[in-house]
Amino acid sequence: MKKVCKDCVVWLLSGCRTEFCLPERQPLMEKARQSAEQGGHTLTEFVKLKGRPVWQARCARCGWLAAINLDPSPNEACIYGEAVVVSCRETDAEKGRTAAEAEE
Repeated sequence: MKKVCKDCVVWLLSGCRTEFCLPERQPLMEKARQSAEQGGHTLTEFVKLKGRPVWQARCARCGWLAAINLDPSPNEACIYGEAVVVSCRETDAEKGRTAAEAEE
């Protein structure tokens, strides 16, 4: 079953705007972006999934996902995705090409 943005009173009164949860969301996005950048990823802007408390961004190079969840289940992480935990395959490929060019 999909979660609706925390079922907060703002959502229940149909007044939900993405700015409402910005103070809670912004630090998580920054942490996800920093983790992804450490792995060589370049993330796009985070986009909210409709009807869920989840925002996603993709690496502009390899397409891998980084996401945050404002209302994770007890066993779920609030920051997740391949781009958060795995190095960018395109950055690795570029490093390999650069090393090969330097040897020539």
